[in-house]
Amino acid sequence: MKHLPKHLRPRWRYLVVSLETWPGDAVDRRSFQRECWYAGQNLLGDPGSAHADLSVVRFDFENATGTAIVRVRHGRTEPARAALACIDEIDGVPVGVRVERISGTIRAATDETT
Repeated sequence: MKHLPKHLRPRWRYLVVSLETWPGDAVDRRSFQRECWYAGQNLLGDPGSAHADLSVVRFDFENATGTAIVRVRHGRTEPARAALACIDEIDGVPVGVRVERISGTIRAATDETT
């Protein structure tokens, strides 16, 4: 199967997200991904969630704080930010979610976080 030409490939943006919970609580990548999907569906609906295509690319969580990189389609960053802002708990654990910045590449997003 041939690759799509560059002008037909989807363009992505990467949201750098910080997570914070109470000390002693933990959140894993799978649970965070599921909550991203649910928040997208609840706020944006099925078509909007499919257009935004929220996917967790990187996830690091320890000592009640963590960071994640969420991949979003190019024109859907604002709806994705709104959907992520709706997350208030993950698996019954209260969590604070904050979008720190938006980047065009994973490399730039990881360079800025370190």
